[in-house]
Amino acid sequence: MRENRYEREPGYALRYRDRRFRTGSGPRTHARETGALARLLARVQGLRGPWLDVPSGAGRMSAHLPQPVVQADRDLRMLEAAGVGAPRVCASGLALPFPDRAFAGVLCMRLMHHIADEKVRLQVLRELCRVTQGPVVLSFFHSASLQHLRRVVGRWLGRHVSGRTALTFRRFHAELDAAGLRLVQAIPLRRYVSEQWLVLAQRSAADTAGP
Repeated sequence: MRENRYEREPGYALRYRDRRFRTGSGPRTHARETGALARLLARVQGLRGPWLDVPSGAGRMSAHLPQPVVQADRDLRMLEAAGVGAPRVCASGLALPFPDRAFAGVLCMRLMHHIADEKVRLQVLRELCRVTQGPVVLSFFHSASLQHLRRVVGRWLGRHVSGRTALTFRRFHAELDAAGLRLVQAIPLRRYVSEQWLVLAQRSAADTAGP
């Protein structure tokens, strides 16, 4: 389960915070992601209560969520790199230490493509569904993209490529349904070029009617 590999070399969290989205193509990716997030959040305005950012990493997306925000990440060094600000909890998305419907909404950014096991993805999705009052914004990697094709070709040629998991849209939609989440809107960062998509989902009617 690749999302468990959070033990990294000293200084990784600070380098990720200071360089990953501030150098090279990082600023453009950050702008696309925050722009897509703003479009999705525009559909869920007026909700009261805190939002959960999980995994929050060093807090890059937290400022772009409705406030207040609680940050959660299983890597303590990432939480430390976020600095002083939002409340922080060291926790895994597989077992969030929060009551049911504790948050007005949840953001889960850049996690799902690290999880190859469908059962594990479903467990994370069900946890996100459990702790939200309604909306969940999350990202996933779409297999119909140039980036994914390049990765597949690289594997055929025996090259070392990252083990990211890309899904068809139909499969990811089915996993949302199985977790009790209803798809509302999906936005590609760069259709057919980038793997990254942002999705807005809501708790299904059956879940919303529950206690």
